[in-house]
Amino acid sequence: MIIKGYDVWALLKGTGREILDDNVPSLAAQTAYYFFFSLFPLLLFLTPLIAVVADADSVMGWVNTQLAAMVGAEAFIPLRAAIESVVFDENAPGLISMGALLAAWSGSLIFGALMTALNTAYDVEEERPFVRKQLVRLAMFLVAAVIVVLATIVLLGGEDIARFVGSLLGLQDTGIRMWNLIQFPLAFAFLVALAFMVFYFLPNVKQSWRAVLVAAVVTTVLWILATLLFRLYVQNFANFNRTYGAIGGIIALLTWMYLSMFVVLCGGELASELQHGTGATRPVQGVIYHGRVVSMAGPDTSSINRSHRINPPKHESPKGVGKRE
Repeated sequence: MIIKGYDVWALLKGTGREILDDNVPSLAAQTAYYFFFSLFPLLLFLTPLIAVVADADSVMGWVNTQLAAMVGAEAFIPLRAAIESVVFDENAPGLISMGALLAAWSGSLIFGALMTALNTAYDVEEERPFVRKQLVRLAMFLVAAVIVVLATIVLLGGEDIARFVGSLLGLQDTGIRMWNLIQFPLAFAFLVALAFMVFYFLPNVKQSWRAVLVAAVVTTVLWILATLLFRLYVQNFANFNRTYGAIGGIIALLTWMYLSMFVVLCGGELASELQHGTGATRPVQGVIYHGRVVSMAGPDTSSINRSHRINPPKHESPKGVGKRE
């Protein structure tokens, strides 16, 4: 099947091969580990931020509801107690405090792990200065925090906003019905934007925004499907408490985080393969995609396999490798 000049089967075959070659399952486990240990710092930072535009109790109530549906109501009980003891503790840091900044820095560790994993997916080495890397991952964390806040406003306070705007414009019920139609596509767009920025800015490589956008959309769809299927499994088949006892909720949450990171890293591999020209039906002969020469196949033949790596002399700067300056 050919879509937009790409043989889809060849592209998927190449992506699957790279997922195995780059050991994405292990990278996903490593990233999920950072994700889990960044959870509480993330909540410490995001709760006062969201409280600026919404009630903190309502926000945490919604978060708890989603997590309970994800890991199971019974398994979530000890996890909920731990989350609320951290977030609502009287000594919890406010939005403008050193504690919140440290929490943000700790939360940015997940983007550092993603940066390393995506460099592996793109087959590039990390050569950016240390300070620049830290600024990139911290900036990504702050942008992700803003996107989470906007998505929360859309899902929790969107109807009130629509009612207010509708009353100003004289739309009233019509405005609310319109909002009910667009709020989920809008939340989807926020997730795509976050995936796009992760794939575009974290790896040490310059790339086509079109390839990144396609990978971001596919990743978002797969993540939503994986989340829904995991929730269905937990609610109807799994009993983590019976298997793991008091830590059942933690195991369930870690499993979901692992699935999420696996999907994200697979999306990174897809973006890499699109950028490398894998599956392109009309590759430009001799063009270098991040250190690999395009297949010399005929113009009507899919470039199923990327050719061998190029290892130029260290004293020369490879042309077209695509590393960020």
